Amino acid sequence: MMPLWRPGTPTVGHPPGHDEYEMWDAAYVLGSLSSAQRREFEAHLGYCPLCRSAVGELNGVPALLSQLGRGEMTAIDEHDGGDAEPLPSDELLTSLLAKVDWRRRRARVATWAAGTVAAAVLAIGVFVGLAGQSSPTAPVPQANESVQPMAQVGTDKLASTVSLSSQRWGTSISMNCVCLAPLNAHHDTLAMVVIARDGSHTRLATWVANPGHTAVPAGSISTRVDQIASVQVISVDDGEVLLERSL
Repeated sequence: MMPLWRPGTPTVGHPPGHDEYEMWDAAYVLGSLSSAQRREFEAHLGYCPLCRSAVGELNGVPALLSQLGRGEMTAIDEHDGGDAEPLPSDELLTSLLAKVDWRRRRARVATWAAGTVAAAVLAIGVFVGLAGQSSPTAPVPQANESVQPMAQVGTDKLASTVSLSSQRWGTSISMNCVCLAPLNAHHDTLAMVVIARDGSHTRLATWVANPGHTAVPAGSISTRVDQIASVQVISVDDGEVLLERSL
């Protein structure tokens, strides 16, 4: 087996056309690109180490957005129909900007922030609209769901968030795992593994890492969320832990 995307692997060059895509990373992570734009950007990621690095650095933004409280959601809902667009809290904006401030010049931060806030407001508005729809006769219980970034352990060429949804029968788990490796990298087989607090390991899903593309593996387990110690992405070939989220 060829070496699996180890940290420190050198990348060189400034690919042609990078300037055209350098501001797409935030919209890609937030899911606001169209299907065609997403495919175009993922193809670009396959040979642009700068954009792959940018996507990896923004990996925690969806988790920050998930921290919006019910009060902020209600305020946005009450503001619906007004002339001005509601904005997330100052605390949330500070967290978002801090995520990228260290790697971009002041002018680029201002540009990115404007696009991120607009995408965040759109995403929040959609969520509030859906949350506001309920059946007057048969309300559906809402699952306790959290979206969290995963830590890179054995690679710097994968970035992922993991979502855990508490159900009456156990836990539903899903990932959005981006392969940031060059297009000519080895296509390794990966697996989602759940580590319970009793030490047991359960494999929920497997997939092939396709450079420049996002995998969305999902699975379910009878173990309750509070009994899960961590969720991992491992290499199927040698069992090495590549990404991990401790709970």
